[in-house]
Amino acid sequence: MKNINSTKHAFAVKLILGVLMAAFAFTAAANAQQAFAGKFELPEEVHWNHAVLPAGEYYIEMRTIDSPVVLHSVSTQKSFITGIPTKGDLQKGSAHLTITAHGNERRVRSLSVPRFNQTLIFEPLTNAEMESMAKAGQIETVPVFTAQK
Repeated sequence: MKNINSTKHAFAVKLILGVLMAAFAFTAAANAQQAFAGKFELPEEVHWNHAVLPAGEYYIEMRTIDSPVVLHSVSTQKSFITGIPTKGDLQKGSAHLTITAHGNERRVRSLSVPRFNQTLIFEPLTNAEMESMAKAGQIETVPVFTAQK
């Protein structure tokens, strides 16, 4: 009889520890904050990977440097998820989007994130393309306003 009671006791202890560990994990996940969050406004429609974003105000967030960017439209209440970007050297200045224009089409090429000390590249340009587009006035930046900690 003693062996059965000790087995029941060991099972109960393991069950309680499992429940406590799960509760701790769920609490930590619920309290997790974005690695990066901010707001920006698009004066015109832009293409960002596979998404077409109409002009308007957006909220942007990332959980980690290696996760996709999640965009939330303030006016339409729609959300968009980008592909996972590649990382590049930080562009000068504060957080901003780099957008290129070719005819009537505008494309988000990168997101400069000083908090990560990197630029996240969604559609890379060669140095020659970048130089040519800059000379032609086809590159613009859109500031991304972030909360200061």
